[in-house]
Amino acid sequence: MNIESIATKNVITVRTSDSLLTASKLLREKGIRHLPVVDAAGRLAGMLTDRDIKRASASEATSLEIHELLYLLDKLDVSKVMTKKPVSVTPQTPVSEAAALMVRHKIGCLPVVDGGRLAGIVTEIDMLRVLASGGA
Repeated sequence: MNIESIATKNVITVRTSDSLLTASKLLREKGIRHLPVVDAAGRLAGMLTDRDIKRASASEATSLEIHELLYLLDKLDVSKVMTKKPVSVTPQTPVSEAAALMVRHKIGCLPVVDGGRLAGIVTEIDMLRVLASGGA
């Protein structure tokens, strides 16, 4: 079984120039934890996770007001916080090989890249679905 058979193809993405505030709202609204970052041509530029945004945000011990925090998140581009050169797979990558990559690199998702362009995303939930259905 190849990745293309389990990957989500209509991927929610952000651009490198989008703000962390925009990305944070998108993650919350869509109920997701991983956002591929693409350039203007749709090529994968990086990955952004909810954890990346939390690390970039001020701690709860900050003396800043909420509007000041939101202002700062709105001024910080995704490109400053994203993981550059994320581990990725192609649509033809076997599911077992992709799962091994996720375990080895301790990551929760893999962008699927075809000819340099983002073609999909596979998450640990997709892998668990395969395992639960007896497909692995």
